[in-house]
Amino acid sequence: MSRRETAPPQGARPGPRGPGRFVLGRDSHGQALVEFAAVLLPVLLLVVGIIQFGLLFGANVTLTNAAREGARAGTIYVYDQNHTRYWNDAERCTDIADAAMDAFGFLSTSAPHFTISLPGGTCPTPSGEVQTNGDLAISYCDRVITPDGDCPDGTDPGTNCSLDTRERCLLRVTITYRSDIIVPFIGALMNTDANGRFVQTATATMVVN
Repeated sequence: MSRRETAPPQGARPGPRGPGRFVLGRDSHGQALVEFAAVLLPVLLLVVGIIQFGLLFGANVTLTNAAREGARAGTIYVYDQNHTRYWNDAERCTDIADAAMDAFGFLSTSAPHFTISLPGGTCPTPSGEVQTNGDLAISYCDRVITPDGDCPDGTDPGTNCSLDTRERCLLRVTITYRSDIIVPFIGALMNTDANGRFVQTATATMVVN
């Protein structure tokens, strides 16, 4: 074999133009397709995984902002002296809910992702320092023992907010949201609810003006 002659590639056969020219056979084309599929599948899984986690992270950022907007609306609520503490708490809850849902952006404000009851356009009247309305929870306290402690702390009555107007008390707003999982194998790796949705929560605590 001269220096210019080369060995035929695997699976090739002599071409019609004489020796030294080869044509790839069917075996080589099949091998290339198999290798392409073997590389493409992991790449696709990686891409959709990035998209899924991006959606969940975006939802978390949006919920955090919504909780802050809701808490801010609650801190600037103007107390109506003509009504009781709990009547005002219901009206404050309505302002919080409206502000929070206005900040939801592309997130859904309806079931099964987010649920809240607003009969007559207003939150139901609460009967205590903690008000839970579907996926929206609101509580008042004089202080918290630890940054992540309960507001109020059920074991310490001194943490209760004693003022009817809630002035100078802490207002805590917690939002719960259920995000869809579009990639099944990722859902299997995460803690999801009975319907396969990922549950996220966001909390904001501010001082009532």
